[in-house]
Amino acid sequence: MPARTGRKAWLIAAVAASLSIAGTVIVADRDPRPTSAPTPDTASIGSSEASASVVPETAAPQGEIARRPRLSPAPSVPATTPPVVPERGPGTFRTARAAERPTAGTTTYRVEVERGLPFDVDEVGSFVEATLADDRSWAAKHALSRVDGESDLRIVIASPATADSLCAPLDTGGRLSCRNGSDVVINGWRWQYGADSYGGQLESYRRYVVNHETGHALGYGHVGCPARGELAPVMLQQTKGLGGCVANPWPARVDLVGH
Repeated sequence: MPARTGRKAWLIAAVAASLSIAGTVIVADRDPRPTSAPTPDTASIGSSEASASVVPETAAPQGEIARRPRLSPAPSVPATTPPVVPERGPGTFRTARAAERPTAGTTTYRVEVERGLPFDVDEVGSFVEATLADDRSWAAKHALSRVDGESDLRIVIASPATADSLCAPLDTGGRLSCRNGSDVVINGWRWQYGADSYGGQLESYRRYVVNHETGHALGYGHVGCPARGELAPVMLQQTKGLGGCVANPWPARVDLVGH
């Protein structure tokens, strides 16, 4: 009996020793490093340029998609805030400088911008002159010269309230331009934002409104759209709509009939 008890105790000790050794081996085989690299934090990935240069996952070779970390889309860049056109200006104007003396026998005009509007007066003057001197404009039939003193016509960019005042008794409603006597009045709000009929083509719209209102000063009246799909006459009221025509900032043949 004592011998059997001693043998049993020896077996228990041997098993305990084996388990202790096995536990030590199991602990030693455990790798303290993670089995895979962590997914990058998308908030820390470079600039928007870097994000934008990543090839879309749909273009990756088969089998690579699962391994490529998903990146957040590049942050959108806020659009530049357009200059604010005040609804009412002071009613005083700056005159654009003219480089040359007018040619004798020409119709003269000067260009003015109301103070407080976000437009450089000399840049506006150069734009108006380039428009009216273009062979596609009234220069084909009328000799025009820009001056910075006394003139036959006065082309002004004015705030909506000032434009309404200069256009009275015509009703321009704070958003339309006009010709009133020798004043060619262009609404500053329109100069900044254009019209739906021109979409985002602001430069073309500006050429249109200069040609349209100056056309009135030269004796041209309103005309309609001759046929759907044709170029709109410049004397069509394109700010209000095209009537089926295609936007066009230059005088068309129908504009010149009778002149």
